Amino acid sequence: MKWRTKARIQNLIAVLPEQLTSICYYRMQRHFGALRSPSPDKKIISCGRLAGAIQARRPLAGMRMLEVGTGRTLAIPVGMWLLGAAQVLTVDINLYLRAEIVRSDLAYFRANRPWLTGQLEPLVSDREALHGRLDHLLALDLQLPARQLLDEVMQLGNIRYEAPADAGRLNLEAGSVDVHFSRYVLEHIPPEDLRKLLAAGARALGPEGLCVHLIDLGDHFQHGDPSISRVNFLRFSETGWDRLAGNRFMYMNRLRASDYLSIFADSGLTFLDIHRTVDEESLALIESGGLPLDRRFQDKTAEDLATTELLVVARPKQVPA
Repeated sequence: MKWRTKARIQNLIAVLPEQLTSICYYRMQRHFGALRSPSPDKKIISCGRLAGAIQARRPLAGMRMLEVGTGRTLAIPVGMWLLGAAQVLTVDINLYLRAEIVRSDLAYFRANRPWLTGQLEPLVSDREALHGRLDHLLALDLQLPARQLLDEVMQLGNIRYEAPADAGRLNLEAGSVDVHFSRYVLEHIPPEDLRKLLAAGARALGPEGLCVHLIDLGDHFQHGDPSISRVNFLRFSETGWDRLAGNRFMYMNRLRASDYLSIFADSGLTFLDIHRTVDEESLALIESGGLPLDRRFQDKTAEDLATTELLVVARPKQVPA
């Protein structure tokens, strides 16, 4: 589906009553979008990247984790539990989680166990514990009613789901979380809300806690329409972009790498590691002048503009005694 057509459809759906909006958008995704043949493989790969970044600093086993932005599935919380997490609280601003997709994920894991273990085994020291947890997970009865199966997955993995919930306003005690993390979520959050979210995460983390976020800085319309560049959205003014994607389904803040790093630093976090991915085609397009940039982006370097992914590892700043 061409990106402008998709944007028009999303904007039409967004003006419906809220409950009807969610149903219509979900059905559109199931028939025409990414949910036609849902597969947890990309989320498991991302889970491995996040877990690897965590374990470069601390063992993941026994950790209390807070995921921001659950989405439709529990693939990442389940992956973290398989890797040894003690508990995962996963929160979302909207009630997106779907029990039938969780069932589909379990069926995928059962059919592709060798692939799944190949992804997870390099990340654990206790393979016996991994396989024991996986045995319990795959023993769940996929014929159960979807809601009951979802409850059993959450009980088994000590996963708690809260939605609708504002991750910037969670009432969590300081030190109650070991890892605050997300996967391709922060790009959908307005800058001021992002500051609150990261500051709240910093407060909930203990002194040795970690903040680990994987961020997609590219134009998400390009995922379904390869005729446009990964940074096509940098050409639009704020008003023009808001008309195209100013709905809750496709809002993108268009922050660049330098903007994110400033917000992280202002939110009480100290960087431990920063991995940038620069899209070479986008870089060449910007450097050649082939992409007319909106004035909001004209004072940034080409490399900053062409950075399409960030993996940020940080911790709360130490407060002097």
